[in-house]
Amino acid sequence: MSSDALLKFTELAFQYGPFFFAILFVLGVSRWSYKVFTETSRRTDPPAGKKDLGAARAVFVGSFIVGIVLVGAAVVWWLGYRPRVFVFRGEIRDLQEYELVASESMYFRPEPKQTIDEILLRNEHFVVIQTHPFKKGEWFDFDFSKGRAKRNRLRIPYDPSDDYPKFTVQWDDKAQANVLRREVSADARFTLPFTNQVVHAASVQDIVSQRKVAATSPGCGGSSQGSGPKLFIAVLQDSRSDVGNKIVALERLNQLSTSALEDCFRVVNRPEPLLATILDLTRHSDKELSYRANELVKKIDFDSYLVRQLQSPDTDMRRSAERVLLKLDSTVAKQILGRVPKQRSAELVAKLGSQSNTQQLMPTASPQGDRYYVKATWDPRNSSTVDCLTKLFNRELTSNRTLDQERSLMKTRGERLVYWYDKAWSTYITKEIRSCGGSATFVHAPSVSKPDRSKAPPPREDGS
Repeated sequence: MSSDALLKFTELAFQYGPFFFAILFVLGVSRWSYKVFTETSRRTDPPAGKKDLGAARAVFVGSFIVGIVLVGAAVVWWLGYRPRVFVFRGEIRDLQEYELVASESMYFRPEPKQTIDEILLRNEHFVVIQTHPFKKGEWFDFDFSKGRAKRNRLRIPYDPSDDYPKFTVQWDDKAQANVLRREVSADARFTLPFTNQVVHAASVQDIVSQRKVAATSPGCGGSSQGSGPKLFIAVLQDSRSDVGNKIVALERLNQLSTSALEDCFRVVNRPEPLLATILDLTRHSDKELSYRANELVKKIDFDSYLVRQLQSPDTDMRRSAERVLLKLDSTVAKQILGRVPKQRSAELVAKLGSQSNTQQLMPTASPQGDRYYVKATWDPRNSSTVDCLTKLFNRELTSNRTLDQERSLMKTRGERLVYWYDKAWSTYITKEIRSCGGSATFVHAPSVSKPDRSKAPPPREDGS
């Protein structure tokens, strides 16, 4: 036997242990000893003696018994000590690019979804591997965060009735936390109409402990380059900052007392008042961020505060309050104006009527920051409107089309979706669309159509 063959047999013996020797004795040694016994008993020249037959018989029987014993030992080892692997698989669906997951006990594999609106979504396939069987109700933890925001600990339960569960992460206002919800098939919804689909929702106490941060000093001090409220205000007013940073900034501002928060709101900020920024964030596509912004607005007596500011003797404060007024629904704005003296109210109603709904932006989260989508609609039979919009889009949107090509494209359309990361541009394009005779509304990211982008730097190709 060559050294390579001997090494191979040695590796097999080490790897399979009792199984290897059981097979060796039952199929190898026992057959060889039986062959020897048969040849000995049939030998005629010279005939085998009793001692020869006895020895051959003993070798055969002994090898067979040893083989059977080894088979028994191998079976016992296999039943009680064999290496076993149990696998639990599933999927977390529709995660944004800025939403991150991590775990010590779970393995994740991302699956990017097809992009239809330039907002990158992905599914995270997970697997849990262990050497003992899974039990119903057994939990597996993983961490979830949005960029630089605090981590949430979420839990996935094992249910043997669902061999490949699918989950989504959603914000729950009541729990004040991100929760994991199991996706249920149509059959399951029919048979289990009262099943609670919240897999894990932390209690308010849990959230307080998870979100606990150092107390912020009173007042609206600090700087945009250092620490303190002004730094958080700068983050909120930077459309390129990510969702996680905005959530942290809102939480820190919520640590302020009501009077300190009003001090921040009274500061005349550029490019817009802080309260105007917060109102835009209440309409954010990220539910947690929207909730945090609403929480901040509710901390003050908003109506009374705005009424006082609209009547302030300080011109800058009045103008700031007017800009905040334009962020409100017209019905709510008119209710607030009803508490302002008639002469001042009449001035504001006239201004509100000329700019109504032009600044109620709806930010949409993306890896590059907040996008502001504008949906333009028009009557394709109105030639003057179509011609005006054609020139506007060709001038403002990034594309390689000539004006004639733009006209050809516009003939087949009655609506268009545009966006950029700048509030001023989105407000400007809205006014321009309306001045052309079209209708313009602020919307969240589209679900089917692909939007056009502004020519604002850096230049990018048009998505039409």
